[in-house]
Amino acid sequence: MNLFFFITVIVALTFIFLYFVLQIDLKKKQLELEEKKLDLEKRKFEHGKDGLEEEKDL
Repeated sequence: MNLFFFITVIVALTFIFLYFVLQIDLKKKQLELEEKKLDLEKRKFEHGKDGLEEEKDL
């Protein structure tokens, strides 16, 4: 009976550890996605700015 409880505790701790690892990985992926979105918005802004300057030259 003690062996059963020991194995149960080990399995439970493993699942808790995996849960936290997956949460950290998910947050990291979300941050990377936000950085990519910001970079894309910056490129769009710079591209639009360049287009306006070209129109002013005409």
